[in-house]
This record gives sequence, C-alpha cells and structure tokens, in this order.
Amino acid sequence: MNLYKLVKEELSGNVAKSFVEKISGFHRIQASTMFHEAAKYVKSELLKIGLKDAAIERFPSDGATKYWTYLSPVGWEAKRAELRLLEPEEKLLVRYEEVPTCLHTYSNATPPDGITAEIVEVGAGTKAKDYKGKEVGGKFVLATGRARLVHEQAVYNFGAASVITDTLPYEMKNVRESIDLPDAYGYQSIWPTAEELDKVAFGFSITRRQGNYLRSLLKDGKPVKLKAKVDTRLFPSNLDVVTATTRGNSKPDEDIFLIAHLCHPKPSANDNASGSGLLLEIARTIKTLVDSDRIAPPARTIRFIWVPETFGSVAYLSSHEELYSRLVAGINLDMVGQDQELCKSTLQLDRTPDSLPSYLNDFVFSLLEQSVKEFDTPTAFGSASTFRYRTNAFSGGSDHAEFNSSTVGVPCVMLLQWPDLYYHTSMDTIDKVSSDSLKRVGWVATVATLALANATTEETLLLASQTATRGVARIEEASREAFKKLFEKKEDQKLSEKPSELAKELAETALRFKKKMEHITWREQVAVKSVKRLGENQELKAFIGKYCEDIRSLGRKEILRLEEALSFIVKASGVTLSVKLEETEAEAELKILTPKKLFKGTLHMEALRKALGEKEYEWYQEIEEKDADFGKKMVEILNFADGIRHAYDILMAVSAEYGETCPEHILKFLRDLEKTNFITL
Repeated sequence: MNLYKLVKEELSGNVAKSFVEKISGFHRIQASTMFHEAAKYVKSELLKIGLKDAAIERFPSDGATKYWTYLSPVGWEAKRAELRLLEPEEKLLVRYEEVPTCLHTYSNATPPDGITAEIVEVGAGTKAKDYKGKEVGGKFVLATGRARLVHEQAVYNFGAASVITDTLPYEMKNVRESIDLPDAYGYQSIWPTAEELDKVAFGFSITRRQGNYLRSLLKDGKPVKLKAKVDTRLFPSNLDVVTATTRGNSKPDEDIFLIAHLCHPKPSANDNASGSGLLLEIARTIKTLVDSDRIAPPARTIRFIWVPETFGSVAYLSSHEELYSRLVAGINLDMVGQDQELCKSTLQLDRTPDSLPSYLNDFVFSLLEQSVKEFDTPTAFGSASTFRYRTNAFSGGSDHAEFNSSTVGVPCVMLLQWPDLYYHTSMDTIDKVSSDSLKRVGWVATVATLALANATTEETLLLASQTATRGVARIEEASREAFKKLFEKKEDQKLSEKPSELAKELAETALRFKKKMEHITWREQVAVKSVKRLGENQELKAFIGKYCEDIRSLGRKEILRLEEALSFIVKASGVTLSVKLEETEAEAELKILTPKKLFKGTLHMEALRKALGEKEYEWYQEIEEKDADFGKKMVEILNFADGIRHAYDILMAVSAEYGETCPEHILKFLRDLEKTNFITL
C-alpha cells in the first residue's frame, strides 16, 4: 500500500478533534500558569503515544529578559474577574469564569472589594488627542483601539483606573467586522513590561452590543458607573516549549520538523488548539505506522515542537543555534481546522519568502492539489470538491517567520485557514472545527513530512523537476501580466490624450516588469538548487544545472519579448520614449546604500516603537493605509539586508514579491533602522 493510502487510513480527523477539544479547555496565555498546564497535557499525550523523549524546555520570561529583539512577557495567573454596571441600573456585564476572553490578558488585580468608577468614552483611545478635554483620572475608559496602546495612554499617561474595549481585533471590511459578531468578546492584551508592573492596571473586553448600550447611557448625560473585581497576579515566569522526536534511522542528524503554537485564550479552538491538536495526531499516526511495520522508520529525524507563539520560537532558536544546520525543512500548523463555510475560510499555503527560495513551496502545494483526488468524489465533469485552498506570498505573522529569517535560514511553510470570522474572539469554539479539515490538512502535513524524511537522491531529482517546471510557468505568467499591463496603459483614455505621460508610463511599466522577471528568474533557480539540502551527487548536479540554464534562457527570452512588445506599442501609439527615465532622489539614494542587518531573527515592531518613540512611530501606524502589504515588505527588506545588496535592488525584490513599492517608504524605514542601530547603511 502506498504512503498516501497508509496515512489516509491511519490519521483520524475525529481523534485530532478530540485533542483539539481538550487543548481548547486550557486558558493558554504565554508564560501563564494556565499555559504550563496545557504544555503538561501535550507532554503527557506524547508519552502515551510512545515518544519517550517528550520534554518541556523552559525559558525565563519576566518582562525584562530579551530573546533577540523580543522582550519576553511577564508571568500571569488569572483566577476570577467580573465587570458590573452599577448606575444608572445594576447588571452583570461579564464574568471571567464564564468568558475567559473578556479579561485583557496580563491584567493586574484590583483590591479585594473591587474598584467602582464612572466610565468615559474616548473613541479609539490610542493617541493623546483622544483624551483632549476629557477627565479620565481614576475612571474607566471605553475605547475601540488595541488594549495595549489604550492602556499606555489612558492608564500610564492620564491616570485612568481601567480600560474597557468593545471591538474586534483585526477587522476586515466586508469580511469580518464588529457588526457581524455583536455578541463576541474580542481577545485583547496589555503586554506590560517589567518596568511597567508598578503602574499596570486591568482591562475588560465587552461585546459591541454592550459597548453600544453603555454609549447610549452616556449620551443621556447622566453618570454611568461600573464596578470591577479582578483576582490575578503578575510574576516572573517561563516560556514552555514542548518537544519530541522520532529519531532518524540513517540520517539522525538531519531533522524535518512540524511546529504549532499552543497559546491563546480559552477556547481559541481554531487558533490554535486546531494546529496543536492536529500535531499530536500526526505524531501518533507516524509512531503507529512505524511500530506496526506499515512503514519503515524514517531516515531523517522528525521533530515535533509546540510553542507560545513567536516568543517561544525566538527563545528556542536563540538558545539552540546548533539546530540550524540540522533543520532541513519545516511546516507550521496555524489555524488549520476551520469549518470553511462557518468561518468563511480558505486553506492557505504561506510560502517561504523570496529571500529564501525553496522547493518546499511547490512540493507541499502539489499535495494540496493531490488531496482533492484523495478526499473528494470525482465526476464526469471533474472533482466535486468544495474545499477551498490557495497559495500566497510569505506573510509572516506566525512561527515560520523566525525559521525563515535570514539569520536562521531554514525553509518553513505555513498551512493556515484564513480569513476566520471568529478569529481572536470568544466565539472561536469547538463547533467551528471540522474533523474533515483536520484530516485533510493532517494528511498533507504527514505525507510531506514522511516523504522529506525519507527523500533519497532520486526523490530529490523529482522535487527539482517539479520546482523547475512550476518555476517556468511563473516566469511565463509574469510575462503575460507584463503584456497585459502595457496594453492597458495604451488603451487608457486619459493617457492617450497626453503622449508624454503615456510614454513615461509605458517605459516605467516595462522597467518594473523587466526587474520583476529578472527577480523571478533568480528566485526560481535558487529554489531548484535548494533541493541539494536533501542530497546531491554528480548526476543530480548536472540535472540541476540544466534546469537552471532552462530557467535563465526562458527569463532572457521573455524579457526580450517584453522589449519587443514595448517597441510595438510605442510605435502604434505614436509616442517617443526618452533615452533614460528620470530617477527620484530616493531611488538615487537607494542605489548607493547597502543595508546590513545587525540583529538576529525578525524585528519585533514593538522594539522599533520603543526605540523611535510614539511620535515618530505614528508613521508606521499610518503607512499601511497607503500600502497594505508594507508590514510584510519590512520583514523582507531586513531579510535581504545582507550588506551586499544595494537598497535599490531590495526595492525591486520586494516590489516583485508583493507589488509596487514606494522608494521613499523604503528609504524612510532604512533611515529609521539605522538611527535605532538595527542596521548599518
């Protein structure tokens, strides 16, 4: 029986969901006593499965210890909390024991009798201007902004007693807005540092319906009073990382790894009890298949990792630099169990960044395609599948980002269901988790892991062929896109009336796509060569060389066709191209700068915020309204900042990966990084 069928028969979506349900019963906040209980549960299940080296590694986490640019969170324990409306009427608004998500994580305790105070509405509450003309000292504030930023302004700067929020984190227009979930409690966090422990207060999330009700009472002009009781403690703690391995038989010093973050409030069933529970079922499946002799022990070691999101990965990697050379490839399981119809989700394959091209992207995506054949009924008209999946450019935002960073350099893709209507709310419950989704994603991840763990030179050749073939298709797609854009410029009525502007637009479009195709041609060659991490001999080396030559040749041919198309359109339009495009001051400056990253891992934007100060950092809060992908671009700019590439080449690379990028924005970012000693120029 082949591997596909063996894994499909053994891996159970129902068993995975039972693990998910158990994990979702823990209030799994990073560095909390509750997270530690969840970590102990995972370890106990691994030992039951038979992975005898299952262990919990602990890293100091106290709000002062730093791992690379990340300041570790303080420890936290929450026992009880409730928020009541006292005036103009008395009613319970919410109780932590019933809705754990309602209490802002890392909230401090109140006196035993609680705190009673009036509430003041402050809009977003994230900037000093939101408090102008308002007296909030000793009062509760009602805000729509992120709890951490509101807390800093309201409590630290203006002396408020507490923060109440009633908004969903990460609203997405026409997809997921507070109006869609009027009775959901949003996950919000204060994230105090050790230096802030003497002034941190507490906060609650209430529903949008409750928030609107409080606002309606405030509009009547009468005092509105609340009472809060909070029984919590903040203390120096640890970040718990759970690990286990299935040791490789012939190449034990090479690891294929699977990772999932174990954290987030109870229940957070999909984010990310789903990934953590599925990872347990994958570990059980592999162990069972090996122990029953249905498959041979893997050649390479398979490593399983559960972490508190990002903080755990950074702590683990910064403490185990010896692992980098043995980690071959990885898969991050983050929010994988969604019922797609309930959650409005699509399974995404988040690729490795262009700064780290890899065969892994095409290989895992090919298994997503294969899953349709394995799990869905064929018809005379094609597959009857309704399962949605796609691939997208590297987005970061989860643990795979740390492995893909330039200073670690280990390719790791992420499987993620996105968007999710119930993301970071109290409504992310077990009924939103699909056993079928868990089984399908588990099948993809398990087959990929076992195939890579056992890959020989022969399989490596197949991976190189697959990557090269799909790479060729991507170059051809970029060429088609370039032709389309040029003809769109030609047909633009406004430009046709201004020949000089049309000529400029045509020239700039052609240049942009020329640079994009050069970048893609480079990327696809590096991706093909990346298979050598799995094994190499002279025959494979020759094949790789031929594939790369084919890619280079196609790249040159398509660029030549682009130039011919430009000439044709220019002639047909009756315009004249200038000999040389004028470059902006920012472009000229970028051409002489060679940024070099001075730190390890990814940049925690909170570190940049602290280094720049609130006023200067406001630019970063505003820039994504102009460029929605600028956050992703910043990660890649730093990955490419090797002290060799010119900043202009980095501009072209991130533009090819994510879309046209403003040179002035990149220059501003680089200057800020230089000023705060994160890079040299």
